[in-house]
Amino acid sequence: MAIAVVALSLALTQSAVAVTGPPEQGGAPTTAGTTAAGTTPPMGWASWNTYAAAINAKVIKTQVDAIVASGLKSAGYQYVDIDEGWWQGTRDSAGTITVDQNDWPGGMRAMVDYIHSKGLKAGIYTDAGRDGCGYYYPTGRPAAPGSGSEGHYDQDFLQFSQWGFDLVKVDWCGGDHEGLDARSTYQAISDSIGRATAKTGRPLLLSICDWGRQAPWNWAPGMSTMWRDSDDLILWGQSPSMDHVLANFDAAMHPDAQGPGHYNDPDMLVVGLPGFTAAQNRTHMSLWAISGAPLLAGNNIATMSADTRAVLTNREVVAIDQDVLGKQGVKVAEDQDGRQVYSKILAGGGRRAVVALNRTDTASPITVRFADLGLADTAAVRDVWSATDRGSMNTSYTVTVPAHEAVLLTVTGVEKPGVGTRVAAIAGKQSNRCLDINNYSTANGTQAQLWDCNGQDNQRWTYTAGRQLTVYGGAKCLDAMNAGTAPGTAVVIWDCNGQDNQRWSVDPDGTIRGVASGLCLDAGQAGTGNGTKIILWTCGTGDNQLWSLR
Repeated sequence: MAIAVVALSLALTQSAVAVTGPPEQGGAPTTAGTTAAGTTPPMGWASWNTYAAAINAKVIKTQVDAIVASGLKSAGYQYVDIDEGWWQGTRDSAGTITVDQNDWPGGMRAMVDYIHSKGLKAGIYTDAGRDGCGYYYPTGRPAAPGSGSEGHYDQDFLQFSQWGFDLVKVDWCGGDHEGLDARSTYQAISDSIGRATAKTGRPLLLSICDWGRQAPWNWAPGMSTMWRDSDDLILWGQSPSMDHVLANFDAAMHPDAQGPGHYNDPDMLVVGLPGFTAAQNRTHMSLWAISGAPLLAGNNIATMSADTRAVLTNREVVAIDQDVLGKQGVKVAEDQDGRQVYSKILAGGGRRAVVALNRTDTASPITVRFADLGLADTAAVRDVWSATDRGSMNTSYTVTVPAHEAVLLTVTGVEKPGVGTRVAAIAGKQSNRCLDINNYSTANGTQAQLWDCNGQDNQRWTYTAGRQLTVYGGAKCLDAMNAGTAPGTAVVIWDCNGQDNQRWSVDPDGTIRGVASGLCLDAGQAGTGNGTKIILWTCGTGDNQLWSLR
């Protein structure tokens, strides 16, 4: 192979803003595009997990009072989300929503005024289709036809804004049953909210809930504050399950979609629900915090235990979730199956939140290597839940994690240059074509190739703190096939696993070297045409091993 090198600069731009604690009010709205955007992940309480559709003004006021009295408000919990069940699909002759005055004395405006009087913000719920979830899946109330907003978007979202609501969750039961296109439907909703805001001057955060059916992480950031990536974490009548928590955590891993004002949503918290232990509550909260997910408590705040309160209001944990960079943590290592390390870059430079997650059935030691976090050899480690400084460590820190639990750490050190960089494209110098995954395939084992640069998702790469090159929003990693270390090994995509055959050294001389093999990313046979396959080869001096950013 003819090989050469040229400079490739992957300079990291790190924010130097220091964060010492959580904001007093998470998710304060600002206008961004057609809808409002929370500057940090929205925090609050939602009615569904505890009450399903059996809600009324008395229920909501009891929870509002408890949010204030329990200290949740001062910890940053701000939104009170009135979920499905508040409306049974009734309208007046003009098509305006009407509600049962026995359930909601004074109507929804009076309910909003009460929430606002306590220094909190109010959230409301509807469906994108003609009939909402309460029609298809009645829980606590009779089936309610017509409880969706389809055909009334401008009327309903203007009404919500005039009532004073600050957030609207738009579900997908009707849209799903009608076979609607989620992207165009939610764009119409977002545009309608924009028109309502123009009339009232009141920002309204949009929470999209198509349960990840139509890949909202690819389009929702441009039109909403948050979007669900998965099915409900708990169905009505079920007990919470750590398996479901992990499944939703995994499904929400789309780090390229997330940033300040736009968040993957793995669903409302089940912290404090009957059936979850204190350790499970902490593990669940750790995973949502490392994800930078919205924190919407779903338990009964008025009757919660002291332990549940301590989990929900832990200032260090909330600060990790509410970090102003808005980044989502990503997996950076899995030395053994089920023993995983996740890292989230925090504001201030050299700061990481880290979760050591043990998915196995036995307690196991998990090693956090500072190099995997993008930090220099020496770093200070703090155990967040125990509020204990573990001291300054050299190269790594090992902690024993109980089965099916997680340990949450903060690690502070010195940044290593060149990691955590979001890359638009990686182009070959010799070919002037981009590193590409053929036909948008997400199948494990699909070989990387050269193709005309087009800026599409199958050519957009991120160089993570764990030295992985990820594509499709972090869903897949560039991988040396079958952990191969011989020249000619195919370079493919695979589920990210943190192993060395998925780690790459992006060097100043322009080469991209496999950590496991020491070989270089190479356009096979010095090819320059569309479809040229990418392989590993002995590093040399040819232009077919030269890569630059675009």
